[in-house]
Amino acid sequence: MNHFTYAFGLRIDRTHLLVLAAAFFVVLILGCTPSGVRTLPISTKLQNADNVFDEAETMEVRNEDPKKMEKNRIKQQELYNKAMTLYVEVIERDTKRKYAQRAHYQIAKIYKRRYDWDKATEHYQAIVALDPTGYYAKEAKGGIANIRKQHEVIKAKRAEYQNYKTIYDSSATDETFDIAAEALYEVARAYENLENYTEAIRNYERFVEEFPKHSKAPQAQFQVGSVYFYTLYDYLGGWPAYVGVTEKFPDSHEARQARTLLKQTADTLQEISELKDEIDKYRNKKAVEYRKTGRKITPADMWVMGFSDQVVQNFQQIASNWRKLRNYPRAINAYKTLARDLSHKKFAAADALFRSGELFQQNGDYERAIEAYDALFENAPESVWRNEAVYQQAVCYRSIREFGAAYEGFKAYMSITKGDTPYLREAEQIVRQYELDQDQDGYKFYEEQEAGTSDQDANSHPGMGS
Repeated sequence: MNHFTYAFGLRIDRTHLLVLAAAFFVVLILGCTPSGVRTLPISTKLQNADNVFDEAETMEVRNEDPKKMEKNRIKQQELYNKAMTLYVEVIERDTKRKYAQRAHYQIAKIYKRRYDWDKATEHYQAIVALDPTGYYAKEAKGGIANIRKQHEVIKAKRAEYQNYKTIYDSSATDETFDIAAEALYEVARAYENLENYTEAIRNYERFVEEFPKHSKAPQAQFQVGSVYFYTLYDYLGGWPAYVGVTEKFPDSHEARQARTLLKQTADTLQEISELKDEIDKYRNKKAVEYRKTGRKITPADMWVMGFSDQVVQNFQQIASNWRKLRNYPRAINAYKTLARDLSHKKFAAADALFRSGELFQQNGDYERAIEAYDALFENAPESVWRNEAVYQQAVCYRSIREFGAAYEGFKAYMSITKGDTPYLREAEQIVRQYELDQDQDGYKFYEEQEAGTSDQDANSHPGMGS
């Protein structure tokens, strides 16, 4: 029998060695740990964390039943906790720190939702430590600066409000009235800028209660409704706030706005509810049950035969309505659901992927937009949206300071675009600029930009540290 002899006199049978080698090969190929547990790629784990975060963001917490509302609130916090756990795993595994920065940024978002500014700041600082000149570092520095600034404003303006309110209560004058009122309004605005919406609402309501005759009182009452509707996406909470504008300040410009807005919102929410009910009606109940048992069901089988096109239209209208309400997380969710559950409807699925990328981009969530555009290229390379998606993805890469990828994207757009399209000239100008080498050091402008060096100084270039 053939054997291999190792140090310490250990001898291993050739057959055993082959088995070990095969096992090691399987680990490498399948990405499994020695215990047999599959290890997901970091990018996939990050996407999973984002999906859980999205679920928490789009969860409807408000309910007329206090017990159900508390149950929903607990469930939402559990989702945020789960997302945070997944983001922490990304940070621990990401040795290159490309994904870790985004994970830190998302964790900071969760802490801001909980009004824990110290923890949010810690994660912002961690980003800056990883890459002081990168895109996320810029965002993190801005986040830290905003937290500090708004806290300073709150401290100063609250003291001013309390001081002049005391003076006004003992000796009322127009001057002390205005100073106290304006200071309290600035406190409310600072809380809103800080994203502490609970305190923002409380201080706007205090303003209306204490200074109902002030010219900004209708605006403060209206702003309460706006915070609920367009930031918290809480329509049950915001409804009485807007009604309050019409009742307390019936002749104001804000009251006219509120009446129109309430009518439009009621109609839009009603239509969304009816469209959702119709979608449920067209689900193939047997296919849903089969899927629960683990059987593989195709997207086409999930719907009653002949009604897939109607379901597509419903999803598209739901997404459009959420956009009308500026509820972009739920609009994106509708598009993503359409692309997943009706993937056999190629044109509609491709359109949904593009629209979700477009919304992520508008919201400044550039990496999620890049992923959505990638999904479009992978699943619908012949889509009518392909060319524009290539251009917009390049814009996103430029926004996060990945200039090499942006350069390739703009060049790709130029190569696949024919005729005088809306973005062709702009792409050509960008590529020309990126290909400049003004200091003649051998590095093009886009390479200098990505490295954070200067194209005006030959002694400042990406190769300095090599």
